[in-house]
Amino acid sequence: MKCIIINIMATTGLAVVVLAAFVRTKDFDLYFSYAVLPIFAANIVINLGLILTRKFESKYVVLEVLLDMAYTSAVLIIFGIIFDWFGATPVIVLVAMAAAIHLIAIFLNMAHVRGESNEINKLLKKRDKKRGMRKKEIKG
Repeated sequence: MKCIIINIMATTGLAVVVLAAFVRTKDFDLYFSYAVLPIFAANIVINLGLILTRKFESKYVVLEVLLDMAYTSAVLIIFGIIFDWFGATPVIVLVAMAAAIHLIAIFLNMAHVRGESNEINKLLKKRDKKRGMRKKEIKG
């Protein structure tokens, strides 16, 4: 549960930062105070839905990523209709922002997993060294 909450908060923060970058580069009429809570709600729905889509396993990783991105885009389009985001932001920009956020999240997740695997490998090497010393003590 803690991991889900952290993911929701992280993706919401990332979405707000990416939205700020898009707003700065273009002349979009958007009020951040109005957009933050709907973005937060959309991220809750997206993260809970991604838990369900992760139960679908395919031997093609690209298919899984495309399913996640399609689901994310569908949720954002539905929320865009509900909260009238398309008056300020075109649909294609919203989908591009979703793709950018998703790709950033994938790379962050890869870095996190790499760090964890390096830590596990260090612990295993340390354990193997201790076992090797114990075997020498028993023989000696």
